Amino acid sequence: MGTTNLPFNADTKPFCAMYQRLLLIPRPDYGSRTIIWRNLIEKYGGRLSPTLDLSCLAKVTDGYTPGHMVTAVQVVLNERRISQLHKKPLEASEFIPPLAKLDPVYKEEEMEFKAWFEKTPLGKKRIKALKGDDDGAAPTGKKGKKGKGKKGKKKK
Repeated sequence: MGTTNLPFNADTKPFCAMYQRLLLIPRPDYGSRTIIWRNLIEKYGGRLSPTLDLSCLAKVTDGYTPGHMVTAVQVVLNERRISQLHKKPLEASEFIPPLAKLDPVYKEEEMEFKAWFEKTPLGKKRIKALKGDDDGAAPTGKKGKKGKGKKGKKKK
């Protein structure tokens, strides 16, 4: 198993030969980011409160990976900040400075990932499967004209 954020820098053929499967994990959508923030904050000792606007965090972090979110949570929820939670609840604005130091995945870069993935064996299979579904191709076998045709021998 391996991960990379620059697969297009590698030669595709040897890269695909090294790994049995290559997966492209897309950026999380708004709903997923909301759940990720909630889970990460609780996992690292934070408390959810009315002053913490998860919806705002989910909107602001469009383009960031879950790894970026983990980094931001780890920076903000240090031991000192966790000990202050009962006096000063978390706010969404606390997560912005650590996120500002990280580069998001821009749409253009995501398109490069998708274009590269389409050249891999699994990507080609996916495209082929999608085209088969879009064409409305029926599975092989007889279809239509029910009840017509010969069914056994005629009796005299």
